[in-house]
Amino acid sequence: MNLIISAMKEELSATLNALQPTEIVKYSHIKLYQKGDWLFAISKIGLVNAAMTLTTIINDYAIKAIYNIGTVGSLKAAIKPLAVLAITESYCTFADAQEFGYSMGQIPGEAASYHSDPKLLTTITTKVSKIKQIVLGSSDIFLDKLEYFNHIKTKFKNKIDVVDMEGNAFFQVAAKYHIPIVSIKIVTDYLQPDKKSSTSQFNKNLAQADILIRDLICKELFNN
Repeated sequence: MNLIISAMKEELSATLNALQPTEIVKYSHIKLYQKGDWLFAISKIGLVNAAMTLTTIINDYAIKAIYNIGTVGSLKAAIKPLAVLAITESYCTFADAQEFGYSMGQIPGEAASYHSDPKLLTTITTKVSKIKQIVLGSSDIFLDKLEYFNHIKTKFKNKIDVVDMEGNAFFQVAAKYHIPIVSIKIVTDYLQPDKKSSTSQFNKNLAQADILIRDLICKELFNN
């Protein structure tokens, strides 16, 4: 089975309406749908929800490839709302165990960072025109304070391009199970230390991002 996993129903609603997959009423904490050899899952927001959902599905189904498709906030003005992105590398942005010899963003005992599977990444970047390859940072913090922005910019030396609240957890679980994964994101907002600005952009662009995700899945993934 191939798995498409997103955090919010708003990111997959247009896809579900278009494909009309069958809902699998099996879990109380996971929304899961199937059409042919494709599964569509909604994990809910947050690193723990992402890890728990993906682990559950992997344990119950023979997953051969994982596609994390969803939305992100941009930290750089050049990466504009509704841009389509392919994640090359991801970090846990507020993990800091450097005192014990670990790299910034590295969970103790785990990889320093995670990467999209090269073959899946090549396939996606070949099929999708104008897609940008960028670096993701994930945390359970919504970035709306200056100290958060300064932390990411200084600790990661401006390497992090976009942020979300699930992606790195998906990567970490996939690595544990040795399942290839690629992450594809749509930018909803350019994040700045101004909560109202970011929230208004997000609300404005989420519906359009949902449509872009539908088109990407239906045209580039599901029919191939």
